Amino acid sequence: MATTRVDHFGRVVIPKPIRDDLGLDPGTELDVANEDGRIVMRSTQDEARLEIRDGILVHVGGRATGDMTNIIEKVREERIRHILGMDGT
Repeated sequence: MATTRVDHFGRVVIPKPIRDDLGLDPGTELDVANEDGRIVMRSTQDEARLEIRDGILVHVGGRATGDMTNIIEKVREERIRHILGMDGT
C-alpha cells in the first residue's frame, strides 16, 4: 500500500509503481466512487493488452482472458526456443 495526498486543487497522484502495474498511462480515464466510506478508482478501459517492458512481454490493463493467457504462453515458448537456438535461426 502507498500513501498519497490530496492537493489544494483536489488532485491525487497515483504512485508510479501502481500506475505501471495497472498500465495507467497519461490520459487514462478512471471512475471514482465512494464505496462504504472508501475512495475506489477503476479504469474505464477494461481492454487487456500486452506491452514490452524492459524486454519482457507483460499484461497490462483489464483482466486477462483465456486468450490473453494463451497468447502470453505461446510468446514465452517462442522466446525460449529462440534463446536456446531451437527456432531454426
